[in-house]
Amino acid sequence: MTGLRVVLVAALVVAACRGGSGDRPATPPNEAVLAVLGTARALHHEADVYENAGDFVQASEAVRRVLALAIPPGMAEAEDLRSDAYGRLAELALRRNAPDEARALADTGLRDTQRESVLRGRLLRVRGQCFGALADRDHAAGDETSAARDRAEAIRTLEESIAMNLRIVRRLTQPGAR
Repeated sequence: MTGLRVVLVAALVVAACRGGSGDRPATPPNEAVLAVLGTARALHHEADVYENAGDFVQASEAVRRVLALAIPPGMAEAEDLRSDAYGRLAELALRRNAPDEARALADTGLRDTQRESVLRGRLLRVRGQCFGALADRDHAAGDETSAARDRAEAIRTLEESIAMNLRIVRRLTQPGAR
């Protein structure tokens, strides 16, 4: 996952230097944008160190610092930075066996993200994983009605993630596809 984050942040830096791309408004290349992106990247690396040591609480604190960054006005990458941070926080909560917290984080990220993207798809995937974990917990508690409901929501949400990612692949690989 670290490699994906590094690639995504690098792509964001390139987009900032070019002045934006695609359907986002152009962001003037400036040192503030680059500083925010560099800080976010360093915070994710710090989280990697904590995560690799099994300290998911400190890893989460490092990622929460990304959400607390002062974002320059008009920074096109702001939504992606927040989506990525919420996705990682939700994944860390799942690793701490806190599926309710993970679902709340994924839901917050989804509310903050309007654009169809791989990062939104990730939030949906993590949300589906949360419902899978909740179904397992319900099953272990003998609550098969709730387990079945949570399994169905897990599948629905995972299918939504799959469909979104396939649309993105189609849009990016097939000329004229929407």
